[in-house]
Amino acid sequence: MASVTERLTNVLNSACVAFGVSMAKDTGILQALMDSERPLTSQEIADNKSLKERYVREILSSLGTAELLHMTTNEKGQLFFHLEEDDKKALKSPLYGFISFPLVFSPIYEQVKSCFMLEGPLGTRYTDTVHNFIDEMNVSRVDIYSSLFLEHTDELKEKLESGIQVIEFGSGRGRLIAKLATMFPNSTFTTSENVEKLLDLQRERWGHIPNISYKLYDLCALPENLTEQYDWAFCVDVIHDLPKPLEALKGICNLLKAGTGVFTFIDVASSGSPIEDKGNMSVACFYSAGSFLCIPESYQHPDSMALGPCWGRQTAINLATAAGFQDVKDYPADKLQRIFVCKP
Repeated sequence: MASVTERLTNVLNSACVAFGVSMAKDTGILQALMDSERPLTSQEIADNKSLKERYVREILSSLGTAELLHMTTNEKGQLFFHLEEDDKKALKSPLYGFISFPLVFSPIYEQVKSCFMLEGPLGTRYTDTVHNFIDEMNVSRVDIYSSLFLEHTDELKEKLESGIQVIEFGSGRGRLIAKLATMFPNSTFTTSENVEKLLDLQRERWGHIPNISYKLYDLCALPENLTEQYDWAFCVDVIHDLPKPLEALKGICNLLKAGTGVFTFIDVASSGSPIEDKGNMSVACFYSAGSFLCIPESYQHPDSMALGPCWGRQTAINLATAAGFQDVKDYPADKLQRIFVCKP
């Protein structure tokens, strides 16, 4: 096993390179390489994207040294950079949006640092930067999530085609519910958020879709006098971010139509134990993300559960069961996510 010095050095080196990859993405450098069918010089990329060549060359050299792209020279010693077709294919996956992840931490570093202190605030809410990042990630994930819902929720496609009542909790920018509402025009969709600004953005973006309505709900304190009943409720990466997830799950359970309603949610589902996940850098990344994002977002009250993203599969099942769901099944969604299908 590598020494602590070696492991820490690798982590710190990777963190620095990660910022370089983010810069290459956000300045169009990566896109220029993805679009090109031949190797390019740093000057060609700079000209293509209206950038200063010296900066482009430095970032390309970082990525090339890290073996994230390929480098060659011609007979004059001129340096060229390119991506193989397999590299381009990988970058067209949800991984591309994830490249911006390091940028989410920087603006909130001092704010989150203050939350660590005994005299500091309990937490802090998601910023526009966080919501922008989530929305960008969802560009490549909405098709994956919709397919998972349709695959694992019994007869869902047939019901949506015939027309049912649907609600999404914690819709964010609304990209997923807009996709489903467009796919199934006979069904009625309600998008809900606890931040009015997000609903305003959704109305502006998706107002042309006639079968979507908008509700301002605090999922952890749903009004007791609600008369609406839904055939299907769903959410993605929401439950672990809630201050009171058990109350939220109870509220969702009560909003489902008796006997036929179903709630489906996709969420991070690691083992829940840092010892069991030792050596898994993806889980380590989520613990760090939890420190900067999920814990501050959910730690809104002194008695908040503040679960964090690595709350664990069994905790998710236990909470759903405690909330009144009698039938809880779960299936793999990707390496660290699972889809949970819950029936009262």
